[in-house]
Amino acid sequence: MRKLILLALSAGLLAYSLSSQWRSFDEMGARRFRALNGPQKEILVGVCWPFAVNKDGMGDGLQLALDEINSGGLAGGIPFRLVRRDDGFDWERAKRIAVEFSNTPNMSAVVGYYDSSEAIKASTMYESSRLLHMIVGANSTAMTSQGSQYIVRTILASDKIGRAAATLSVERGHRRVALIWEEGSYGEDLAYQYEISLDAMNTPLVYQWSYAREHTDFRRPVSELRGVDADLIFFAGLEPWAGDFVRMARAVGIKTEIVGAFSNTPDMRVRAGQALEGAMYFDFYDPDSSSPENQAFVRKFRNVYARDPDTYAAQGYDALRILAKAVRATRSANPLDLSYAIRFMDAWEGANGRYKFEATGELEDKPLFLNVFRNGKPVRIQESSPVAEPLVR
Repeated sequence: MRKLILLALSAGLLAYSLSSQWRSFDEMGARRFRALNGPQKEILVGVCWPFAVNKDGMGDGLQLALDEINSGGLAGGIPFRLVRRDDGFDWERAKRIAVEFSNTPNMSAVVGYYDSSEAIKASTMYESSRLLHMIVGANSTAMTSQGSQYIVRTILASDKIGRAAATLSVERGHRRVALIWEEGSYGEDLAYQYEISLDAMNTPLVYQWSYAREHTDFRRPVSELRGVDADLIFFAGLEPWAGDFVRMARAVGIKTEIVGAFSNTPDMRVRAGQALEGAMYFDFYDPDSSSPENQAFVRKFRNVYARDPDTYAAQGYDALRILAKAVRATRSANPLDLSYAIRFMDAWEGANGRYKFEATGELEDKPLFLNVFRNGKPVRIQESSPVAEPLVR
């Protein structure tokens, strides 16, 4: 499966690079380097995220970091300014946003995306237009396999998620796993990584089924799963489709444990309804972490917004702080300077734990947290154990 993903991605990149538009993006990059040559009055950062659909804390986390950076001079006294755009899970809209950002010469970085399919296509534009792409949500492993100089990912990639999820599944005693995945960059990659990790632990898949977002109908798989001897159903797909699957599976009487790679969003809760009770999902942030950095973040977030932060509040907050750290270290707004400053910085402790990057821009391993819905609320039940170098403070 992964071979097909990489071949398709490579073919897409090749076709794109041969188009007449590719040259215009290269010219945008040349203009950017001229515009950002020398001292700047501000650091301009684009943000692309499905704010209205997700209704998560990304915007608030970014704003909290922005206020701290500008009031505290955390970027060496250079103020940050954000240009926020909502892609609404719509590639045509996301494409227009990517072109807009690419064609903004004084923009140094973009923070986004949630959907891997959008992130992969936008990253080709940002790479050619020499714009730093800080990925805070998309997980596709293939994104950093093309030798990009302008990608930094502050969230775990699918290979690390799949390995950790499979390990937790086996540790919980599961030996017969059914796999449902979303066709496309995110679901296929995660399903593949999860499957090969299970295989390495001699744990077979007893059922597999895939779906396309445009033609989703879970009646067949939930009917077939009633006759499958599985002790776990792993759902490699995003909300709200995951909510539909959970609701339909419980409606036909399936009592098998379900664990998903979805997020705890309002749309997910509405679509799943009461069937969400007992369902499990993986998360990337522990709001109850006792680290001083997280405790300070949670306290400030509660004071400003009168609620607890979620994963994407922490992701947005940390990403902007990391970018400010790179600006302060380099005294530069040049995206290439900032990319390499982040990739080779010492390990840094943020609200969402330890950040240390590989030379490719990929985040090194971090814990993955397994939650279960009990009485309508997520409860932490297990944590993976990544292998990491000692933190340099």
